[in-house]
Amino acid sequence: MNMSKIVGVMLPLPFNSVFDYCAPDEVKLGDVVRVPFGKGVETGVVFKLEKTADLDEKKIKAIIKILPYRLKPSLIKFIEWVAKYNLAFLGLVLKMVLCAKNAFDDPKMHILYKLTGKTLAEAKLKNSDARWHVIDLLKHAPYSKAEIMAGAGVSASVVTTLIDAGILEPMPVQKQKKSQDLNFEGTNVQLTDEQQTAADFLIKSQETGFNVTLIDGVTGSGKTEVYLTAAINVLKKGKQVLILVPEIALTTQWLERFEKRFGVKPFKWHSALNPSERRDTWKAAYDGTAKVLVGARSALFLPFADLGLIVVDESHDQTFKQEDMVNYQARDMAIVRAKLENIPIILSTATPDLETLVNIEEGKYQSVVLKNRYAAAAMPEIKIIDLKKDKPQKGVWGTSWLAPSLVQALKENLEKGEQSMLFLNRRGYAPLMICRDCGTKIQCPNCTAWLTEHRSKGKLICHHCGYMMNTPKTCPECGSESGLAACGPGVERIAEEVKFRFPLAKVEILSSDTTTSLKTVSEVISKMERKEIDVLIGTQILAKGHHFPLLTLVGIIDADLGLMGSDLRASEQTFQLLSQVSGRAGRGAKKGTVYLQTLCPENAVLKAIVENNREAFISIEKKARLMLGLPPFGKLAAVIVSSSNEQTAEKAAYHLAKIAPHYTGVSLLGPAPAPIYMLRGKFRYRLLLKTLKTINIQAVIQTWLKDLNLPSSVKVEVDIDPYSFM
Repeated sequence: MNMSKIVGVMLPLPFNSVFDYCAPDEVKLGDVVRVPFGKGVETGVVFKLEKTADLDEKKIKAIIKILPYRLKPSLIKFIEWVAKYNLAFLGLVLKMVLCAKNAFDDPKMHILYKLTGKTLAEAKLKNSDARWHVIDLLKHAPYSKAEIMAGAGVSASVVTTLIDAGILEPMPVQKQKKSQDLNFEGTNVQLTDEQQTAADFLIKSQETGFNVTLIDGVTGSGKTEVYLTAAINVLKKGKQVLILVPEIALTTQWLERFEKRFGVKPFKWHSALNPSERRDTWKAAYDGTAKVLVGARSALFLPFADLGLIVVDESHDQTFKQEDMVNYQARDMAIVRAKLENIPIILSTATPDLETLVNIEEGKYQSVVLKNRYAAAAMPEIKIIDLKKDKPQKGVWGTSWLAPSLVQALKENLEKGEQSMLFLNRRGYAPLMICRDCGTKIQCPNCTAWLTEHRSKGKLICHHCGYMMNTPKTCPECGSESGLAACGPGVERIAEEVKFRFPLAKVEILSSDTTTSLKTVSEVISKMERKEIDVLIGTQILAKGHHFPLLTLVGIIDADLGLMGSDLRASEQTFQLLSQVSGRAGRGAKKGTVYLQTLCPENAVLKAIVENNREAFISIEKKARLMLGLPPFGKLAAVIVSSSNEQTAEKAAYHLAKIAPHYTGVSLLGPAPAPIYMLRGKFRYRLLLKTLKTINIQAVIQTWLKDLNLPSSVKVEVDIDPYSFM
């Protein structure tokens, strides 16, 4: 290559600046290139072009290869925007785009076999039915070894013998791309008048380019069918549609519904894909083969060829917030990408967050409302169980966690042959193991957190760092052989009680411990649909949009669990979670009933849920946040200081507080030890920066941390718009 200019290449590494390389004249902005870096080779992207210059190739290394991929200008702007807003390394944001490294390798060849023309006699092989079956099959077309074995009904040794004898020869071919030929013939589902009005509004909105529309529909109102109808209009124009979901492993029913409607499966993107699946899906997004792609938050960074619509399903869900490597809120970043692509974006949820509702009030977003459940299904009746009055009764199995009235409701539901669901947002058997003799609570050695007992695995596990140990038979502190006791309930313990009370009931647990793959989730959901489960017990997975028409009873074991945290969104998230779980009941012909077990029956969140009065809750929440200047009426940024040395972490945190900027409208809270003081062996301090809505909080932080001089053992992490305060 004739190297005629210098270009700036951004590498997928923790840097904000480009690296200069010699490049040929034909290189363009956005080109994906291979370059020498250190002692190895990296894949990067041309982010900067400079004028042709006389180059000393000895000083500036040359690009090794220009790969046949080019990122669109809108995607480069998106990468830069995400990095700037979230104060993240530009290179690490780029890494989320170049997330399928083997996509840039030379395409692997697919080996087929064909006839050479050589006969069995010439090869000195005996005639046999098996060999002739292979020859007859290959007279029509070449096939892979596996296809030959299946098509001719022969063993691998038969095929190998024919290859070794020269009767068959390999024929390398490029692997065929997976196509997605959508069938629009069966796409006209029968919408209600309310749904059709909403769909028509969404389709009309597509004419104006970028806009944000919320589908605000009660649980079971058919929001999915509305946005799929709007998506069809985009797909018929040959454009691509991205549908973001909170957790891809929990969308089995969604995938089945899509396939039934369009005749093909959507492309999927999630962390469990193997390298070849990631490569194929990345390329399908890039070349436009993937017309509809459903994925977790990271799918937002795929290089779509011609994106026409983004949908964020369950847009309220807090799992859209990433808190690893690059901190970002995928819902908010999806809106940014839609704006840069000049395309519409749809947010869909039954429980919109306050930020979204305020944006609608201010005219920044628009909304369509679905007030009624599909097929005239009624909203469930919600009842409060006051645990101070209706106390769980101890049984032969030990401590009880189910109030008598909930037990009676379960009994009656089982007698009627209807399905029930019990919700407790706590994995495992018990959140704590304690010694009754010496008071020791078994804690993680790497975190200031108790180890959770998982009795089904015989393990104590830390849910923060993953540390695990075998469940001890004696107290590790005092050696007591009878003192260790499980404290508090997890879903395993609830299942144990239900099985004791109702030994003939078919009971299943649905949590991230029991559903580690799409297949296992699908199996549990299929069993519910076939009525092979009487009582389903689970964690927040149960709130993820599942549709079980035969489910008529939902019991929420601890409705107070999410209300006790210091998180500014604790009330909102509890309202959303409990509303979503409650919404699983009575989605079919029979009306559902929801029981909320609580020690605080007068709590405003619970009262709003019981009365189905979202407006009352939103009004209270809005006033509280407005008075305190909290989002969406102010801005927050968390600064987390950590070090493996406790004194070093503390000293660094207080130094940061000392040099913090003092501006009108800017206040600093902390430093304070983080609620999880030690995490993965690091001691942690938190500072919280709070500003007026009109202040550029990123600029304040950049000024603050610009000339920071701390020991290399100290890590300083910034989280704009924090969701977790642990």
